[in-house]
Amino acid sequence: MQSKSSAISAFSANKDVTMKRKPLVSLASFLMAISLGFCSLPVQAVSFGITPFPKGGENATPKDQTNAMKMCVDAGVSGIFYGGTWADLEPSKGTYSLTQLGKTLKYAPKLKRFLGVQVFDITTKNMPSDLTKAKLDSPKVVSRFGQLLSRLKKTTGGNIAYFSIGNEADVYLAKHPKEVDSFMKFFALAKKEVVKTFPGCKVGITLRAENLLNGKEPSAMAQKLLDESDVLMFNYYPMENYKPKKPQQVEQDMETLAKIANGKSIVFQEIGYPSSPKLGSSDKNQAEFMELAFKELRKNPQFEFANFFALHDLTPAICDYLAEHYTISSKNYRQVMQSLGLRRSSGKARTSWDVVKKGLAEKPAVKPAEVKPAEVKPDVTKPEDMPTDVAPGEKLPTETPTTTPAETPAKTPAETPATAPGSTPAETPAATPAETPAKSDSESKSEAKPESAPAATTETKTETKAETKSDASESKSEEKPKSKGWFKFKSKSKSGEKTEK
Repeated sequence: MQSKSSAISAFSANKDVTMKRKPLVSLASFLMAISLGFCSLPVQAVSFGITPFPKGGENATPKDQTNAMKMCVDAGVSGIFYGGTWADLEPSKGTYSLTQLGKTLKYAPKLKRFLGVQVFDITTKNMPSDLTKAKLDSPKVVSRFGQLLSRLKKTTGGNIAYFSIGNEADVYLAKHPKEVDSFMKFFALAKKEVVKTFPGCKVGITLRAENLLNGKEPSAMAQKLLDESDVLMFNYYPMENYKPKKPQQVEQDMETLAKIANGKSIVFQEIGYPSSPKLGSSDKNQAEFMELAFKELRKNPQFEFANFFALHDLTPAICDYLAEHYTISSKNYRQVMQSLGLRRSSGKARTSWDVVKKGLAEKPAVKPAEVKPAEVKPDVTKPEDMPTDVAPGEKLPTETPTTTPAETPAKTPAETPATAPGSTPAETPAATPAETPAKSDSESKSEAKPESAPAATTETKTETKAETKSDASESKSEEKPKSKGWFKFKSKSKSGEKTEK
């Protein structure tokens, strides 16, 4: 299946740009801005995210985007995936486009972060303009990749759990076999740079799971990609010729992928299931798949991260744009893309939305002793200002990285529940009433309510005003996109993306 990660760079609601026009685009900025998840639950055996594609697609407003993010926050997802092609992150030598990435990650410092720099994006090679003709494993290219990583660390504040180099790289390399050796050499060097920049980070190459679930052994090329990855990364859609298999297929597929991993951990950059009746599917089938997916993902401790695609359906216009870009003529492809959402593009929820919320709320079936210790270091980065496109009067829930004594009374050992072995201060938010072990009546009566709650509330309001003021000043300094809403369409003469030098 053609992945959407980093694939919809620039669909715009600008009335001056039509679908018939072929702009100069780099296909990653779209999901770079929206592939998010937010943490509200204790550390789980699997970290879950949802791509918060808003209702309305190309007609979505800033308020629609904010509401989509809030839905993910309220649902309780616990991870974040942010991916973009190298060409998007560094459009030209020494010029970086990292503003949105920085805002996205810094106001959610406690999440398990999955970052992707896609040198290959399925069918295309995406490099900065001056590197397009250079050999991938040349010192010049490796050096520039290291410079990009340095800027990424400065922008994000570090604390990256997973790092992908290449989106469905197996699809690209299968069509360009002469580039396999060069890429493998580059990957080995790039991986060293990533680990040096983000200590403890697991590095891999995102593959199309479908290519490994055909009953055959992985190809020699695919096996090389698997062997060199610290953790296996997949886009998973149980389909054949763009038609979904039965929901129960997830059970066999997860077992197969675990065997292929041969003991290595597995993370899913994307997981989805179409619901279109024209494909022989239904809302009921999609909901059943989601329920089984949660069960299978929590059954095996090899699975560490899963990002569901997507919150809302893609609109027909965006699907047509993707089909044209990837030169896909199959009508099934469009039906798949228009029915992957947990909610319809109109905003109406499907049955699967309730199933996913229920799955996120449940505690993992894995015993605490079986949860692997997290390798992500505590993040001391302070939350950034909220994005400037937040609708008036609305804000996203944020987590304060640290809590001062003035805000939270010190707890005695008897009051503090034991932390799960896999948790770290950066990953585990303060326990909510639902998470705190039940106490006896005598204990409940003897406990006094914290007197600092009002102060904390006042502080939060003051901080929010300061953030809003800061955002307002920042937005004046940035060039505003002429397109409607938050979709940015790049043409030969216009650009709505701020770059850094």
